Amino acid sequence: MSALGAKEPVEDSRPPVLIADDDPDIRTMVRMLLELDGHRVLEAKDGTSAWEMIQAHSPAVVVADVQMPGLTGLQLCRKVKDSPLNSIAVIVYTAGMASREESLLAGCDGYFLKTDPLPTLRDAVRRFYDLG
Repeated sequence: MSALGAKEPVEDSRPPVLIADDDPDIRTMVRMLLELDGHRVLEAKDGTSAWEMIQAHSPAVVVADVQMPGLTGLQLCRKVKDSPLNSIAVIVYTAGMASREESLLAGCDGYFLKTDPLPTLRDAVRRFYDLG
């Protein structure tokens, strides 16, 4: 408590969840969903900035679109899995630009279509976050 009796802001030391998608509406929708579970959520508008944020913030989980400027979601996943940060879970969230098999071959931990019910993505993020 400060001298005036106000509480000092508490720094959240839990790792964030990163959403990488070039569509701001998708990022907002997924962020709001994950914030309901108390996650601190970071957003990246392309694969290159997502990789920079991964290196800077070591998120527990990355939810990545496949088709983005810079690195694609599959390229981003390969970079994560080939790096010392390979324990980060990467979930592909796509409109169908890659198959489940392609995603698994790239090392992705999860695969969801944007047409799938959002609670299934939310449950996967919870599961991977708790494992991290």
